[in-house]
Amino acid sequence: MEENKEKTDDPSDHHGGINTMDKVTECLNALIEEMRESRAYQNYLCMEQELEKDPDLKSRVDDYRIRNYRLQQSENVDLYDAVDSLERDSYALRKSEKANAYLEAELEVCKMVQKVQDCISEAIRIGVPEI
Repeated sequence: MEENKEKTDDPSDHHGGINTMDKVTECLNALIEEMRESRAYQNYLCMEQELEKDPDLKSRVDDYRIRNYRLQQSENVDLYDAVDSLERDSYALRKSEKANAYLEAELEVCKMVQKVQDCISEAIRIGVPEI
């Protein structure tokens, strides 16, 4: 605590809590803005607009994405059959230039977000027991 600063009972002011969070929030907002302005995200938005011009294709792509997400989150599923079915759908969807461009753009943005998460997790170590 600074010499001239009066001690408070505010728990959020412990070790500079409020000031530190203000700085973290400021940096976080700057990171988000940089990510939004990135070529990858701008490309994703453009591909999303193109996909929305074809509602049937968008519906098929969204269905594929939902099934892919659910497969990744599921535990009690026959992976061989589920992955085989998903791969067939992926192959069929990616024949469409518009769908393929959208899925590639989405993947690039996901990789960018994942890299940021990985960097933060690597640098800010919190002792979580192995599961």
